[in-house]
Amino acid sequence: MALNDNSNLTGGDDQQQTAAYIFDMLIGLSSAARQTDLTFLAYLLEMAGSEASRVSEGKAPSAAQDVPASKRAAR
Repeated sequence: MALNDNSNLTGGDDQQQTAAYIFDMLIGLSSAARQTDLTFLAYLLEMAGSEASRVSEGKAPSAAQDVPASKRAAR
């Protein structure tokens, strides 16, 4: 998927594919950050990668589980 291709960013399977793509990109970015001693940036990228991995496996995003449904719309 091209970075500027927004046609596949909605829907269950499309979300999973997009999250998998983002995960792959984040792994490379976090590796580059670690190699150049950008420790905190690498950590943040790894946390984002963890979330992307969850979504690519069909699990609900972490934040969606932590916030009651009644408060999600207010965000």
